[in-house]
Amino acid sequence: MIRTADLVSIARSGVEASNQLLSTTGNNIANVNTDGYVRERTSFVAQLTGGVGQYTTERVMNTFAQNQLRRDTTNLAEHEAYWTKTAVLDNVFASEANSISASMSRFFASLQTANDDPTNMSARQLVLGDAESMLGQMGTLSTFLTNKEREINFEFTDSLNKVNSLVESIASFNESIRIAQANNRHDVPGALMNERDAAVLELSSLVSIETRESSNNDGSIMINLTSGESLVMQDGTFSVFEVNNSADLSYKSLQLTSNGKPTSLNLSETELGGTIGGLFRYRDEVLEPSRRELGQIALAVTEAVNTQNRAGMDFDQQLGGEIFTRPITTGLNYPTNADNTSIVNGRISKGGASDITSADYHVTIDGVTAGVPPTIDVTVALLNIDGSPVTDVDGVPISQSYPGLTAQSGVFSEVLGGMELEFSKGTGYAVGDQFLLQPTKDVADKIEVFTTRPEDLALASPIRVEAGDDNLGGAELVSTTVTNTFVDTSPFDARSSGFDGAGGIHAPGAAPGGGVGAPASVRFNSATEYEVLDSAGTIITTVSGISSLDNLLAQAADTPGWPAAFDALDNYPGYDFTLQGEPKAGDTFAIGYNANGLNDNRNGLIMANLQNVNGMQLNNAGSGDPVSFHEAYANIVGDIGQKAANADIAVKAGEALKLQSKDWFDSVSGVSLDEEAANLVRFQQSYAASARLLNTAQEMFDTILSMVR
Repeated sequence: MIRTADLVSIARSGVEASNQLLSTTGNNIANVNTDGYVRERTSFVAQLTGGVGQYTTERVMNTFAQNQLRRDTTNLAEHEAYWTKTAVLDNVFASEANSISASMSRFFASLQTANDDPTNMSARQLVLGDAESMLGQMGTLSTFLTNKEREINFEFTDSLNKVNSLVESIASFNESIRIAQANNRHDVPGALMNERDAAVLELSSLVSIETRESSNNDGSIMINLTSGESLVMQDGTFSVFEVNNSADLSYKSLQLTSNGKPTSLNLSETELGGTIGGLFRYRDEVLEPSRRELGQIALAVTEAVNTQNRAGMDFDQQLGGEIFTRPITTGLNYPTNADNTSIVNGRISKGGASDITSADYHVTIDGVTAGVPPTIDVTVALLNIDGSPVTDVDGVPISQSYPGLTAQSGVFSEVLGGMELEFSKGTGYAVGDQFLLQPTKDVADKIEVFTTRPEDLALASPIRVEAGDDNLGGAELVSTTVTNTFVDTSPFDARSSGFDGAGGIHAPGAAPGGGVGAPASVRFNSATEYEVLDSAGTIITTVSGISSLDNLLAQAADTPGWPAAFDALDNYPGYDFTLQGEPKAGDTFAIGYNANGLNDNRNGLIMANLQNVNGMQLNNAGSGDPVSFHEAYANIVGDIGQKAANADIAVKAGEALKLQSKDWFDSVSGVSLDEEAANLVRFQQSYAASARLLNTAQEMFDTILSMVR
């Protein structure tokens, strides 16, 4: 090819090119220890007229390696955040010093000791002391978990502020890079791009993102969340994270808000990835379930003991009462409610220990009817921690409508899931009002020992069954059962039992219906037939053709002669007994109040055995086999331990993957001193050669001038 450039121009372009190459190499060497620095490379094109043409300096980058490093950074950050938090809970729950199971065992062991001598006040007092200790242990753990929730909410706020700051910085870097590249199309603004990449890498440690270059080819990049939502747009606008809550202000949820458009998008926290995603996973999979399951155990244990104590007779020979308080949970108002001062209260119902789950309760007001008292129609639905509906085994959301509930202060109405609700606002509710109740979330540190009197422990059974002195048969008492001791007078509440509350059972005329009294004796006519009589000897009903002596009063309740007034009640008379052997005609068994039965421990034995009874729901749907209190707590400890172990493995795997991708990225974009040293020698030689060529051209020019002279 014919060149028209002179030798001086060619030599000068060579010197300038070598000088630029040396500058690029020197810059690489100088930044060998600069974090986030990407090595640069200068390339040239030859001019058709001769010499070196325009140069271009660009960063040496493998986009695939960079994206892989960002993905592995996201993955590792998520697992580290999840594991760090979960490991703390694992250490706390696995510690013997913090074991709820051990404190429950001590409580039930002291109950067993009290049963050995029911008249020993010291042994009874020890039961109350161990009850305080058990609740104290539960309360300590509950408070610890509550503090962890506050702590993680602070971390959410701090991390979201970092994300928003980084997103804004990246958008600002994009603008600066656009301007720099517009002013110099042949020299990339490497320093700005490195700073932007460092910000993007830090952002990837907080949330999972994807990047792509702008279609304008102006050096800017766009950033989306992996789930698709845009953070940095091509037009320069960007989105920031905001906290969004419905009813529970302590349960953070997220949405994106754009600075360029008045729109907001709700985000799925489980898809965020990075540190923030790991924190949300820890909250939803470990922290919140543990809090609620601990509260469920606390409610189940205390109400099971309360229920059994109510079924007994205390040392004062009165029907047993509450040993533990039933804390009240106030429903949280939704922002759309007509009146944010409206209140819905909830508490575990009497006998609800086996029905309570760790689910939240969503209450919707369907109708309000004025009256004295006013009534209210509501729908109650069970919710998971994340607000999704609890479903049954067929996948159908669990909810139930309750029309005509009394809306009056002090009146609780039983609903599904072992709960009862109080609508104290009366007619002050509006159709469409919604409330969120979380009865197990913070309850473990609110339960208290209700009584300080050891005499209130109802270790004795309130019922005594005695065989007649003239009995000729071989039938003998096996067991007595008491399932209801609710005391009421006319007009009778549906919950009423056969106990009169005055140390006896209903006499004729005082029982429901006003006729016969509560069952007071059983008289056999033959081995297969018996009569049930009241305290006046009046026959209540006759049971024929029996094949078993189990629960004789329950069998009598299925006969046509059983009074309709008894049948109208939920559980009347609330006591029963079982015999074994073969009775003879004329054999009698008298049923009466257990007056002076201070040495009796029948109810106390049942109470002490509650720890071995499978009486707790294992899941929110109430499906599957129930478990004991100890098994429920072991499930919490085991679940946290398993998640901590899995997270530890995930962290180690993530570290290996990130190291591998970092090595790959550095092998392409990192500064190699050996390579740069070789380039330095090569470019020095080319510089020297070009300078020599320039000197030769000058000498030739001088020679030509001298010849002309």
